[in-house]
Amino acid sequence: MERWKRAMDDSGDKVVFNCPLNFEPLAVCDGTVSSDPDLEVWLIKTPADFNPESFTTHRLPLSGHKTQKVKVDGVRRLYHVTASSCTDAPYRALLPQGDKLVCAPPFHGFITISDSLGDSTAIHAIPDRPPVSIPEGLKLRYCPFGSVAPRSKREGNLTNLPTKKKSKKRKREVARE
Repeated sequence: MERWKRAMDDSGDKVVFNCPLNFEPLAVCDGTVSSDPDLEVWLIKTPADFNPESFTTHRLPLSGHKTQKVKVDGVRRLYHVTASSCTDAPYRALLPQGDKLVCAPPFHGFITISDSLGDSTAIHAIPDRPPVSIPEGLKLRYCPFGSVAPRSKREGNLTNLPTKKKSKKRKREVARE
């Protein structure tokens, strides 16, 4: 923590960062906040191939969730937009002002835009489960529920043969004396 120094200022404690060796700062942040009181800074997370111009005619929610249909280059895309306000986040953005960077006010909230894989409201039929099949050459020891035993050639030939009628056994009358 040798790179961080505390320096006393008229307004109170101020944390100053010293650049590490072999590095040079490209821009300087003087620690001032933007003077516009109506400025709200939102952190927006989007997919890598997101085109912000596709949302120019749409309104985004500042809290809650919304599914947004957007046309990008003639192709319809579906996005999920989730927003939440957060005034106590310790994160700040550095915004360019002239030739230097200034600290912006804390983020007013977070907006997440993510791709949707399709319309989740559509009803999709669930395909039937295929019947259980027993591999050829495997001797069946038991018959699982829902399975159909494969027919072999022998069984097919035996079913085509004429069947014999069973002869009924005659009841013998026992002679009583």
